[in-house]
Formats: sequence, structure tokens, C-alpha cells
Amino acid sequence: MKNNVTRRDFALNLGMGGLGAVMLSAQNINGDPKSQRQHKPYRTQKGYTPHIGTLVSMLDWIRDTVFRYHPNLSVAQLDHLHDKDSNTIGALIMHLAATEVIYQDITFENLDDFSPANKEKWSVAMDLGEKARNEIKGNPLSFYRDMYEEVRTKTNAGLDKRDDNWLLSGETKDWDWNNYCKWFHVVEHYANHRGQITWQAKRLPS
Repeated sequence: MKNNVTRRDFALNLGMGGLGAVMLSAQNINGDPKSQRQHKPYRTQKGYTPHIGTLVSMLDWIRDTVFRYHPNLSVAQLDHLHDKDSNTIGALIMHLAATEVIYQDITFENLDDFSPANKEKWSVAMDLGEKARNEIKGNPLSFYRDMYEEVRTKTNAGLDKRDDNWLLSGETKDWDWNNYCKWFHVVEHYANHRGQITWQAKRLPS
């Protein structure tokens, strides 16, 4: 995976304090049947083990803010470049989905990077920059919302098959984060780029 050290340092510096607080706050729940699972934000999701349920709540909440705070962006606004070094809002949104996909491959498939198929589909959004500015454009907000729904459905299905023992494990010789830390990095990555998106949205041309 490219830039492992940079991402690792970034998450450790920005995320670990919050991670500890979240892990301490996870509640014990009574394993309700999946058919009765209620997806409500801001609380441990029922039907998962406690820590995973808390993680799912965080992931759902931070993803929803991307669209709740920016519900009416046009294609032109999603494709607008603030300056020559910026990424468009659309590219940033797709980058967040790509980040989630790469951590699916890392934690669910025990890979060090995207699978070959996902690399072909997501590498431009993952890397951003000039290629993303040229290729990620012309999509309505519904395109990105549907894309997020597909990605998150796969994330939740993968977490549904796992428990807290898995979540609190996963360190390797080359990767000293457990799986909770890896997925908390996805959460704080959303928060970081959601801030960029909001900053740019407030400065869109009239």
C-alpha cells in the first residue's frame, strides 16, 4: 500500500486519542436478531458486537454528513476547481469511498493494497491530483450517493461477519495497527476531507 508510513503517522497523531475514548464508551448490548437491527446514528448499532456496533455508528454518521451538509450541489459545483492545485468536491467524495474500499481489502482480505480489480476501479480517486481532476467529472450528486451506498453495504456486511476479538486484533510485522485503529482511520479520513469539502462549498461561485 502506498504511503503506509504517512497514513500511519497521520492516524496516530490525529486519531488515537479519539479511538481510546470511543472504545471505552462502547456499550454491552443484547445481540438483537439482525431482522430487528435499527440503524440509528450516534449510538451503538444493534445486531453487531459492541465495539463493531459503535464503529458502524461512527462510519454511518460521518458518511451521512457528507450529503446532509451538501444536499443540493449541481454537477458544475461538484466539478468546480477552486484553484489549479485543488481537488474538486466530486473527486474528494469519490476519494472517501476509495479509502473505505482499500481498508475493506486490507482488513477483510488481508491484503497490503487494493485487490487488482479494485485498484483498476479506484486508484485514480485514491491518488487524486491531476488525473482525478481530468477524469472524475460530469457526475450528479446521486452518482456519489449510490456509490457510497454500495461501498458501505459491503463494509457493513464484512463487519457483520466479525466480532470484537477480530476488531481488536490484526497487527502484523509491517502494520502495527489493530483492525479498530485501521477503521477509525477511515472515520477520521472522512472528517478531514469533509472539512475540505465544506470549505470549498462555501466558496463556490454564485
